[in-house]
Amino acid sequence: MSDNQYKSEYQTLSFYSIGGKWGYAIMRLMDSSKVMKVRLAKCKKNDDFPQSKKYEWTDIPVEHVANFSQVQKINFKPTDNFQNLADMIIKELAVVQELNEAQEGKEKTEEPTE
Repeated sequence: MSDNQYKSEYQTLSFYSIGGKWGYAIMRLMDSSKVMKVRLAKCKKNDDFPQSKKYEWTDIPVEHVANFSQVQKINFKPTDNFQNLADMIIKELAVVQELNEAQEGKEKTEEPTE
């Protein structure tokens, strides 16, 4: 078996820095079975990764895929129902925001006890 038997061919790479060495990447790739996919990954950059602005998407040459680790990743294929996933994530994030705001409001109205 060849080491390249299961190697993906990356075609595009966009990176979104969230601070320090961390960020998100969106990559278009073709897997070893010649299936085209879009990958979302949380990444940790190494020192050879190009500079990018925090909280902005930056197109990066695909050879730099080798310059970060894909700590968490999920692939989407054309047959996946991405919109259903996105809708559920947005719904849950709205609930989280409401809960956080309610907690912050509760903390502001509570008086310290001595």
